[in-house]
Amino acid sequence: MTAEDARAELRQQIFEALYEVAGSLLESQDIGPDTEFPETGMSSIEFLAFIEKIETKLDVFIDLEENQDLTTVNKFCDLLLEEAATA
Repeated sequence: MTAEDARAELRQQIFEALYEVAGSLLESQDIGPDTEFPETGMSSIEFLAFIEKIETKLDVFIDLEENQDLTTVNKFCDLLLEEAATA
């Protein structure tokens, strides 16, 4: 699997978690990998549920105090791929 394949698979998993948590809110919007979550109308409760879903689904821990700029799917991909490379 190439690095781009791994990134695409991870991006898909993040989108799946996002839609599991806030699907009804997002269905009428065109959400791309660089869409800022605050622009979608996602509440802070939905965002925290999304973080929990990713942590469970991917068996990772996301420190929101250290990573306050996690506002898009691509930023999540960057963080998780960076952490995987250093693990």
